[in-house]
This record gives sequence, structure tokens and C-alpha cells, in this order.
Amino acid sequence: VVALDSGGRVTLANPRAEALLRETIQVGEPLPGREGAAGELVRWVDLYFRDGLREANTELQLGVRRIRLRARRVSGEGPLGGAVLSLEDVTDELRSERILAWGEMAQQVAHEVKNPLTPMKLSVQHLERAWEDRRPDFGGILSKNVEVILREIDHLAAIARSFSRFGAPRVSGDAPLEEVDVHRVAGEVMNLYRGGKGALVFQSKVPEELPPVQAREAELREVLINLLENSRAAISEEGSVVIDAEVIHPRVEVRVRDDGKGIPRESLSRIFEPHFSTRSTGTGLGLAIVRRLVESW
Repeated sequence: VVALDSGGRVTLANPRAEALLRETIQVGEPLPGREGAAGELVRWVDLYFRDGLREANTELQLGVRRIRLRARRVSGEGPLGGAVLSLEDVTDELRSERILAWGEMAQQVAHEVKNPLTPMKLSVQHLERAWEDRRPDFGGILSKNVEVILREIDHLAAIARSFSRFGAPRVSGDAPLEEVDVHRVAGEVMNLYRGGKGALVFQSKVPEELPPVQAREAELREVLINLLENSRAAISEEGSVVIDAEVIHPRVEVRVRDDGKGIPRESLSRIFEPHFSTRSTGTGLGLAIVRRLVESW
């Protein structure tokens, strides 16, 4: 714990805070370590004071340790007085969560892969019996079962692409960002869906005059398709799915909206977990991939 006055000078610090920052903290002085390992944390505190926030929290990397930082103003010196900082080392907690998450991911991979293998095995066995019995209609049986096998191979390939995409996503810097026309990309994606038969209505309401954004065109297309697929799955009968966008300076906000059943409130905190899905089908990776792509821009 570290307490600061309204000017950002230390009024109290316990030994554990010094151990985490690896700096000697002097009462009456600003937080030390601006140029050291604790530099990012100190700069975050500077911004917290500059922006006049009453409370805020973040997680920062200090060397090999992951620190959870919470800041809250105290009311001793007017509306916005000093602040109390709480620093918590969550490295081991996160490591345990990662181990559990990868264990669950492995179970999910096994489950997803097992499903296509069953019809493939049955098709091969059917072909084997038909060959041994010298069936006169073997040509038709071969054609039908090869079609099943090829379809399931495509299914396996799609599963592999999804998991590899999440496990090793393109990170910022691997490819340069480019100017992307959201209106054009949204229109192209919508054309894929408008041709479908059914009771769903797909619309793009992205303004033509929207300024270009910094992203990667192929990835924006992948993001929109993932979100549209989620919307499509959320609507059981008739309904509509709309892409719209507006400038909220200095960014462009793109939204995919639908009038489907939505996500239960108790599940909202888990929607970006890589193994989590509210549906019985799919890999549960769509939104996790979307988040990584958007953050990489």
C-alpha cells in the first residue's frame, strides 16, 4: 500500500510496496523508479492524477512479475485530495489461471476433433464392407462416402485454423497497419449474407463519408464475419442484423447489432474466454480472436 497527497508525494508506504517496486520509497517525495522497472507504474499514477480520476485500476508488468494496481482518492483535501494505491502481485494467480485455461482448451480441442472423426470412421468402414461384399453399386457408395469424408476433413481444417489463429495471432508490427475503408468492407461482407435464403434481414448502415481507419483489411473482414455469425446464431426465427458506424473522436466505432436473444448477463464477463461459448456448436474462439485482432490494431 502507498498513500499519496494531492501533489502526488508519498505520505505512507509499507515495506511490501518497496519490495514490489524494488525501490526505496521516501515520505514527502514523489514515487521513485521513473526510469527503472517501475517506470510504467509511476507514469500511470501521473496520468491518474492528471486526469482527476476518483478511482481506477490496471495491471502492469514489472520485470517478471504481474502487478494489479488499484487507485482511489481520499477526501481529506477537498473534492479530489490525495490517493491510496493498492499493489497486488498476481503473477502466480495468473499462472495458475493459464494452466487451467490451457487444460480446458485441450479438452475443447479433443472434443471438437472427435466429432468429425466418427463419421469419417463410419464412412471408411462402410466402404470396406461394400468392397469385401463386391457390391454392384460400389461406385455410388464410394462417391457418397468420399463426399462425407472430404466434408469432415474440411471441418477438421477449419477447427485447426481457428485454434492456430488464436494460439498465434498476428500481433501489431508483424504487418503494417493500412488505411481501410470500413464502408466498402462492410458492404462486401454484407453481400455474402444478403444472398442467403431465410427470414433474416442483413443491412449495412455504415456512412459512405466515414473516414478511413488504421487496421488491416483482411482482419476487419474476419472480425465482421465472426460477429455476424454470432448474430445469425442468436436469432432463432425472423430478425435483423445491422452493421453501423460513427466517428467518436479520435476513433471510429463500428457496431454489429441484432435483435436476437442476447447473452445472459451472468455470462457477459466470460465472453472473451477462448474456450467459452453459450452455444453447443463451434469452437468458442470467435470473440477471443476478434478481441485479439482489434487490440492488435
